[in-house]
Amino acid sequence: MRLFYVLLIFAFAPYLVQGQQKAAASIVWDQASLKQVAPLNGNSNANYARMIQLGNGSLLCVYESGGGVECTTSNDEGKTWLAPTVIAQPLPGIAMAVPDILELNDHSLLASYNPRPHKINGSWDTTKHFAICTKKSYDGGKTWRDERLIYQAGSQFENGCWEPSQIQLPSGEVQLYFSDEGVYTHSNEQNISLFRSPDNGLTWTKQPEIASFSAGHRDGMPVPIILKGKKEILFSIEDNTGGQFKPSIIRNTFGQNWKKTVGTHDAERSYALTPKLADTVYAGAPYLRQLHSGQTILSYQSTQNRGSNWELACMQVAVGDSRGENFVQTATPFNVPLNKHGLWNSLCVLKDDTIIALTSTDAYSGHTSIWMIKGHLVNDKAN
Repeated sequence: MRLFYVLLIFAFAPYLVQGQQKAAASIVWDQASLKQVAPLNGNSNANYARMIQLGNGSLLCVYESGGGVECTTSNDEGKTWLAPTVIAQPLPGIAMAVPDILELNDHSLLASYNPRPHKINGSWDTTKHFAICTKKSYDGGKTWRDERLIYQAGSQFENGCWEPSQIQLPSGEVQLYFSDEGVYTHSNEQNISLFRSPDNGLTWTKQPEIASFSAGHRDGMPVPIILKGKKEILFSIEDNTGGQFKPSIIRNTFGQNWKKTVGTHDAERSYALTPKLADTVYAGAPYLRQLHSGQTILSYQSTQNRGSNWELACMQVAVGDSRGENFVQTATPFNVPLNKHGLWNSLCVLKDDTIIALTSTDAYSGHTSIWMIKGHLVNDKAN
């Protein structure tokens, strides 16, 4: 009899799995909420938006534009946006790129960004370095000061550092994560490293700690969260250990706190999506968030059903459980034609669990600009 029940379970297992996937919550996107965030005027480009809701309820969005980093604010949940403020201006031969933003416990704002040298007259200037910097605002993003240079990598693209993103632990410690290939000057490898600040971003540890590394591969684009009620830190990465980039989740408990680097086959690293995408599909630049209800959401830029050119990828969003696992793809937020792109995407969760998706796209105009759309989780299941 026991054998009969075991065989019965195996026979129906595929249907049980399918039922679990169908029962998972999905996101319904409100196409009427589609709105351009930046640039507000002209034909300049804007890229790589990151948005948060401040303690006072307003929205703050940081992004790249004109070789520098800017921010803009909305006081009506994204219906209108104010004139931008410059956070970091470009320098001769150096662009400021890929910003992130965090409101700290004291309500000051911490912006991070990535100075990136570019070739001048076809050559690299060895006096200019790829770097990670931070800057602070004490007036809700109107003015910025207390700039800090945290890290410098190489002076060439192949030996750079990239994509900072930060969290603040309940202890008050700020952790800033970034992608680093500056230590691999003779290979194409890359790790995820972090720095720590005990004083809201005014001082930082001197040497980076390696949080994750897969030998021979490129862990990239970390986005950290603190898992609600779990005393656990998670960050998403683009992971090419299987060939094409796919999202993976790296995790540590507060007790572990990155004392040991998470390697290729460690239990603290897991493939994010259920079911797995085909090997030929590119799915990079993941972005991780958690709703107040507990469920997690993960965006990524994907070539699924779009051909093989990653530069024509568009945003996909998946819904996971309260552990940051088992992410199941849901409806695509933006309608992007196959000959257009929707890249460097991100998510923002409002206090009422409204989800805002952000993309950099040329789908709606002749240049790349930042667009937002609102969505809501439906068919929510307890986890």
